[in-house]
Amino acid sequence: MNLPRLIIADEINAETVSSGVTLVYALKRSGVRVKVFTCARSEADVRLLKVLLEESTVSLDPYACGSIKNLKTLFQKTADPEALNVILVPLGTRPEENFVQVRPEALDLAKILTCGIIVVMSASASAILTTNATSSVLAAFESGNENYVLGVIFAGVKNPREYQLLEQDYGRRTAVLSMGYIPKEIERPMPVLVELYGATAGTRVMQIKSAALQLASIVHQIEWEIMEAFGRLKQEWLPPQGSEYLPKNFKVAVVGARYFSLEGSNSAELFQFLGCEVVDYDPWQDPFPLDAEAIYFPHSIAALYSNRLLVHEPFHRGIKQSFAGNKLIFVNGASSLLFGQYLVTPDGQKSDGLKFFPFHGSYTSLKEGSDVHRIEIRGTEDSIFSKCDEKMRGFSLDYLHVSNPGNVIPPVWGYRDIRKATELGTSGWVQGYCFVTDLHLELWSGIDTVNRWLSLRKR
Repeated sequence: MNLPRLIIADEINAETVSSGVTLVYALKRSGVRVKVFTCARSEADVRLLKVLLEESTVSLDPYACGSIKNLKTLFQKTADPEALNVILVPLGTRPEENFVQVRPEALDLAKILTCGIIVVMSASASAILTTNATSSVLAAFESGNENYVLGVIFAGVKNPREYQLLEQDYGRRTAVLSMGYIPKEIERPMPVLVELYGATAGTRVMQIKSAALQLASIVHQIEWEIMEAFGRLKQEWLPPQGSEYLPKNFKVAVVGARYFSLEGSNSAELFQFLGCEVVDYDPWQDPFPLDAEAIYFPHSIAALYSNRLLVHEPFHRGIKQSFAGNKLIFVNGASSLLFGQYLVTPDGQKSDGLKFFPFHGSYTSLKEGSDVHRIEIRGTEDSIFSKCDEKMRGFSLDYLHVSNPGNVIPPVWGYRDIRKATELGTSGWVQGYCFVTDLHLELWSGIDTVNRWLSLRKR
């Protein structure tokens, strides 16, 4: 099996659109068929890529997937053998101008997926300092006798003369190929998450597209052909050990995936992997999917549409009918606040929720949407979704808060910061066949759990 694949690890500046995002769009417009994945990217990046590419990305996070087998299964299912499969990964932080503290994800993925890395370095005022920082990155990506870095691209270079000086200094000190540079003038401000929805999205994204098209049109600015060739150096793919799950052969409706989801297409891909038919339910365009056996609310930017959705009579009637009919309902992350007594949006507006659960919730500023933290989730008792002591992984979200869940419906999960091994809180509430959590659970970290949950459907 051949799956062309390549990692792009770029330095990220919260103020500007990341170089990796610009590169993959320019690569696509240069004529290369591209399938884009992400790892440890911000929610704004995930949304921006969806709007730019007009398709959802898949997250390949070694931590969140729970195991190498799960990650390889996800990649094999979603990769395009006819395309260059590009995984965008943050490179790290630069505490000093001449040194980068490299994050582990890029090297971990390079080893798991057996592929190379293109590093995108931000150019500083000094060629020597930039070269020193680049050298620190190359050293960090050495593993045994292999350096996984295939080439380096420099970003934020002010003019050709500056690049010439940089390339001369860099070329004297390393044999890793320099593949061109991204001019400083290509940089665009990074929109905040809320600007990537509604009427403002088109204008902001058009500016970013124009910049990427400018980059793609400059002859020999970036070595696109070499980049594509690097992705095909190790095409052979060794599939993970197979898993046998009986196909479910029923319909799962995903609510608002096209417009509001912040989690990419991971969950929909898992439902399909387990033999379900997945339909994307748009509450304002489609009739409520009463024929679906399970309804999934992805982690989403619910604060933007909650007021409108909660008074939309077809949705209101359909979800209550499904709840009363014991349809399987799973509500992930920020969508959970729809199911409480009431919720408060960032602008202070208070709305009645669906009132399936006794809690109430609030969203803080959506500018904080990137404040997510990796956690380990553990079942504290058996529930319709998970069992006691069963472990899964996901993310806690600083920008939403659940209050007063009460003792009538106690939580069934505890969660902790895996790095500090400290307990952080509780989550997970059950009412009938409806399960709600204010954490962003990565379903791929608990494939057996999700498979068992789907098997509970009422026939």
